Order: sequence, then C-alpha cells, then structure tokens
Amino acid sequence: MLIVKVTFKIPKDLDLETLKGKFEETAPMYRDTKGLIRKNYICDLDKSIGGGIYCFDNRQNADAWFDDARIEWLTNRFSKPDIEYFENPVIVDNVTEEIIT
Repeated sequence: MLIVKVTFKIPKDLDLETLKGKFEETAPMYRDTKGLIRKNYICDLDKSIGGGIYCFDNRQNADAWFDDARIEWLTNRFSKPDIEYFENPVIVDNVTEEIIT
C-alpha cells in the first residue's frame, strides 16, 4: 500500500467549521476514486495548513489521481499542494484487531 500526504496553505482567518464544510463538500468525490482505500482530512489552524492523508492500493492509482489537473484544482481551491509519497509496509488496525503486512 501507499500513503500520500498532501498539505497546502489555507487562509489565516479560516475557522474549523468553515474548513470542515469545505472538506465535506469534496468528500463524496473520493468514494469512486480508483484504488483509494481511505482518506483522512487534516488541518493545523495555528499553522494555516490543511490537507489529507490518503491510503492507496498502489503508486499507479495514486499517480493517476494526483495528475496535473488535480494539482491545479487544489491550487485554485486553496494553494499549491506539497505532495509526499510513503510506502506502507505494515498496518496496525485496532478496529479489526489485525496487523497487516
């Protein structure tokens, strides 16, 4: 599996409820994202940073999602994103009580 960390600057005056509303607007589009297992929206209002943590089944599907059009959309909606990719060789899932390798 692959973890993708995406962060971007958000306006300093953006409060949590407004940001949450913006995130909720986009949440439905991730239901049909090929290869996406999970997405967590993240923010640090003190640092004016928003973003997401994505878990994809493979790099190919992650790259397909984060194409030039997606990066442009994120840039226009918030700001130019910083995108980092991480291999995810082991998962501890306390809900299912599994360690997945």
